[in-house]
Amino acid sequence: MRCKVFCKRLREYFKFLKSLILTNGRLISGMWKLTKLPQPAITVFGGSRISKDSIYVKQAEELSKKLASKGFSIITGGGSGIMEAANYGAFQAAREWGEANGTEKLKITSMGIGLFWLKEGEKYKNKYAHEQIVMYHFFSRKWLLVRYSVGFIAFPGGFGTLDEIFEVITLIQTSQMPDFPIVLMGQEYWQPIIDWALQKALKENLITEKDLQIVSVARDVDHAFEIICQKCAKKEPKKHLYEE
Repeated sequence: MRCKVFCKRLREYFKFLKSLILTNGRLISGMWKLTKLPQPAITVFGGSRISKDSIYVKQAEELSKKLASKGFSIITGGGSGIMEAANYGAFQAAREWGEANGTEKLKITSMGIGLFWLKEGEKYKNKYAHEQIVMYHFFSRKWLLVRYSVGFIAFPGGFGTLDEIFEVITLIQTSQMPDFPIVLMGQEYWQPIIDWALQKALKENLITEKDLQIVSVARDVDHAFEIICQKCAKKEPKKHLYEE
């Protein structure tokens, strides 16, 4: 009986070990690809289901183009909607740079980090990202989305977007990451969450006034661009997430 239990544990252990080795291998490969991107880099979060005629899509294109023209690289989740729009904006900046410099070779401006098993990810390829990195787990994908960036912009999205942006907020709140700028685009969309933070979490002492300052709400594209540029310009080199 003990032998059977031990063998079962051993099989589970080696199964986990195999998964761990494969995941670490993909992380290492993904990080190597990300090093192609010039620093500094900004990660753009947002929903994949937002229609192409949405004001948020237009804003994501415009903001990413302005940031890329300023010298920022753009990182997205590699999907459609807001993610494609952000990659497209960076692509436009690269194309204009090529035209101005008389070269057809586009400057590297953006990457997409997708998930293999998502139905959309299996058939969808973001053609505007310089390179597509594909991961098999949410946690490893989020690590790559966060690890190489010095600022974050969140457009409207669903549970995935909320998961991503709240994890970044928590990492800054707990000093696991420097206080990089976090900008929320779409005041009407985010207002209920801001109201909850003010009227519930803060009122019941579950967060502090300092915690509320982690996030900035942008009025428009120019305001978001100004926040990112000003806060990133003030940053001194700091120890990044998970660095030893």
